[in-house]
Amino acid sequence: MNKLLLFAILITVISSNAMAQETPKAEVFGGYAYAGTGSNGFDVSVVGNVNNWLGLGADISGQYTRTNENGIREKINAHSFLFGPRFSLRKNKWVTPFAQAMFGVSRIHTQTNEFGPIVSFSDKSFGMALGGGLDVTLNDTFAIRAIQLDYLRTQFFNQTQNKGRIAFGVVMRFGKK
Repeated sequence: MNKLLLFAILITVISSNAMAQETPKAEVFGGYAYAGTGSNGFDVSVVGNVNNWLGLGADISGQYTRTNENGIREKINAHSFLFGPRFSLRKNKWVTPFAQAMFGVSRIHTQTNEFGPIVSFSDKSFGMALGGGLDVTLNDTFAIRAIQLDYLRTQFFNQTQNKGRIAFGVVMRFGKK
């Protein structure tokens, strides 16, 4: 009988900790992002939550690459300004998986000495990021974005670029719905 009572108490405690978390009004993320081939940068996003599963967000990212091969130097700066929906699954107090579809504009600026003197090129294009991630709750205000994986698509200089991006960092949560 004592074991049954202990088991019932344990199940009650575990289930109360596993209850769905409250939905914040807004979430702000900032962190490191890597997009392959030495492309390091940042990712920042702001999401306003409409309800417990739908948020509307803005994502700003920057990627920076420098190469130096056989005396040819190139410096590439790429930035994206994207907007769209984020879908979150808030079934657990401790983790929040999400998926997102962001669309907007991307810009690239490159400098190279491939043709002798330093030459600069710039272009803008439609940009999109499709992906998702996992936030791990620390407390009511802070979470760690353990991972965010996105497929990035741009079309600079009339050529399509398909890249992956991985990001991680800190999430701040504001208010409650």
